[in-house]
Amino acid sequence: MINDIISVAKRELLVILNYKFSFFVLYLVSFYVGTIITMNYINLIPEPQFKIDTYLVYFFLSTEILFSWTLSTIQVLDYMRQRCMETMLATPLSLSSILLGKSLAIFILSYIPSLLCAVFIFVQINLPFGLTNLIFPSSTGWMIFLISPILIFGIICLNTLMLMYFNHSQVSLLVNFGIFYLIFRAGVNFNSGVNITALGSYAIGFFCLSLLFFIGLKLLRKERIVLSL
Repeated sequence: MINDIISVAKRELLVILNYKFSFFVLYLVSFYVGTIITMNYINLIPEPQFKIDTYLVYFFLSTEILFSWTLSTIQVLDYMRQRCMETMLATPLSLSSILLGKSLAIFILSYIPSLLCAVFIFVQINLPFGLTNLIFPSSTGWMIFLISPILIFGIICLNTLMLMYFNHSQVSLLVNFGIFYLIFRAGVNFNSGVNITALGSYAIGFFCLSLLFFIGLKLLRKERIVLSL
């Protein structure tokens, strides 16, 4: 199964990168939101370490969601132009392998630039203090940063599942935008110290995503995917 997932992921990476103009424009928009706009809100926080922790808990995750959400639109372009999903469904690949492979490709292409955005924010926050007095995240901030890939991969898997169910209809678009907006606004309105509660929120979020993904995958059938295309 692992080989099947990797094969699907490689195919999806080639497809997305093949849409060079769309890929470039979507990346520019996502970078702008994930750095310039985000930094405008981060600058309103007076404490430097609080800035970094708030960014890692909320804005880093919302940036990853934004990258993955915009990149998934390229998948839709390919489905509409090439009708490739029917071909993939005709192969002996299982639905779980197809879904996880597509999600893995989106995760790779969204997590790496999100790290670049995080580096940009880190440099901007530390710029006034110089290299000798760097401000780093708290222990909770580090833990959030390390486990965030798990949560974002779960969100991407759920998004891919909705894509198969609804073909990126208004339902999936509203859900994706809703998740992004709620997390981003939570960061904007956050006004207390980051503590262990944030880890609990991440754990609950991942549990809910896993449950929805498991139920959705169990109910998903190839016939349902074909009808949605």
